[in-house]
Amino acid sequence: MAKLRITYTKSAIGYSVDQKATVASLGLRKLNSSVLHNDTPAIRGMAFKVRHLVTLEEVADDAVAKDKPAKAAPATRATIVPEAAPEKKPAKKEAKADDIEIVEGIGPKIAGLLRDAGIGTFAELAAADVSTLTEILQKANMRLADPSTWPEQAQLAADGKWDELKTLQDSLNAGRRD
Repeated sequence: MAKLRITYTKSAIGYSVDQKATVASLGLRKLNSSVLHNDTPAIRGMAFKVRHLVTLEEVADDAVAKDKPAKAAPATRATIVPEAAPEKKPAKKEAKADDIEIVEGIGPKIAGLLRDAGIGTFAELAAADVSTLTEILQKANMRLADPSTWPEQAQLAADGKWDELKTLQDSLNAGRRD
């Protein structure tokens, strides 16, 4: 049977009693602790209820054998998995994504669409063609957004001309020229 690794990532302080009880019922006692459960609808439901406090990871059966402690826990209880040391990965030389939501007319949903299309920085947005941006929006059924001023705004942001960007945005209405 497939397994789920549930990690307690955010404190339940300030949340309702039933959410705290759900976290405790999952076998999570301390912050950043992990437990291993069978993948059942009941466990998934509990994890869904506190999804803002935990992370959920599906684990293959062969990976479970490596993580199991020497002493087997009873079938009705959660198996506590020791924390693994984080792996050091070689440094990638990627451009850090800019907050493209600064551009008037781009909200969180459109920003996500643009990131998925490979446009994550002001420079990339400034270099993008308006027809390409329109096509990305149409594929996502977002026909109300008008990307005609986005490259211009992004170029000002990429150049660090924040005062000019503010002046331009003050003259726009939802990213459109009046």
